[in-house]
Amino acid sequence: MGLLIRKNYDYDYNDDNNNNNKKEEGNPSPTRLLPAVLTTTTTRTAGGILPGDFEDYLKSQNRRNIRQILCYAQRYSNVLETRDASVIANLQSGTIRRHVMEALTTLSKYQGCYDRWQEIRKRYSLRWTNGDESLLAMQRFFDDKLTLDSMLDWVRQAIRVLPSAMGAVIKFATLVGLRPTEACESVRLLNIFHNCGRYEKSSSSSSPSSRIQEDGKIQYYNYDRQCLEHFRFPEIFLRQTKKAYISFITKEQLSAIGILGPRSGGITWNSIRLACRRRGINMNMHLCRKIFASHLRQSGIEPEIVDLLQGRVSQSVLVRNYLVPSKDLKDKVLTSLTKLLKQELTDNRR
Repeated sequence: MGLLIRKNYDYDYNDDNNNNNKKEEGNPSPTRLLPAVLTTTTTRTAGGILPGDFEDYLKSQNRRNIRQILCYAQRYSNVLETRDASVIANLQSGTIRRHVMEALTTLSKYQGCYDRWQEIRKRYSLRWTNGDESLLAMQRFFDDKLTLDSMLDWVRQAIRVLPSAMGAVIKFATLVGLRPTEACESVRLLNIFHNCGRYEKSSSSSSPSSRIQEDGKIQYYNYDRQCLEHFRFPEIFLRQTKKAYISFITKEQLSAIGILGPRSGGITWNSIRLACRRRGINMNMHLCRKIFASHLRQSGIEPEIVDLLQGRVSQSVLVRNYLVPSKDLKDKVLTSLTKLLKQELTDNRR
């Protein structure tokens, strides 16, 4: 079969189910505390799977979950060779199955055998969804553990027990409704902007980050509109299936949160996750996004506007061709967020 290659990647497969973790706070699942080091072997076939080259390919595609794709690709790469996908079809977790399919889709395109992978998918009826999304949404809608008050309780607890810089990032994520990794990237950009003023995108840079120039032309925070313009950094915020366009927030709210500082700029989703684990609480930062949407909707903000602020644009003819937002939209959103910050997220630290 050719050259045998062995390479290790550290990845905790149990993290895929973090959002579904039903353990009580303070008693995380024992399996999540174990170091998960995946050691697999792959073979260099005619398609040529060289981990180093494949990793470079993923970087050239601006993929942000490179480690995850590498781990699943190495673990399940033999499916493309044997054409036996029963191991994927028998996976109980829909989340893990989607991650495996994403990895094999990317790997098959890299190896030039995408048609073979499509045939395998069709033969084993592998779909990206289970068809029970409506039922799950209804169950979540009536879940007593996911009320607005219970979600706010976790945010307050996290702000109280985590270091102040991490607590500030969680406050920020709740006010802007970004996904956890996006919120951390946004804080990083805000701190660069705060220290250096402006951004200039570099056409020669392959990094998702924009290169800083003294005479930069691109700003992140728009003072006139009082919003963060995520769309100006498409490598970070405009991914294939997950997007973020703008977030309304005032300078006073940014100052009150306290995210502008050297300690906040280097915080990542993983560092917050590890800090939560060390303090015995669940990592439920995804609740910040749910709180944002629920609070705005309860404040009378239209669903279409909430969708837009969370990076979703409806396919309806109304939204795409006829709907015009009211002139006081920004003021309504900022008033609602100010209430959320003052009444729910302020003065809760130790």
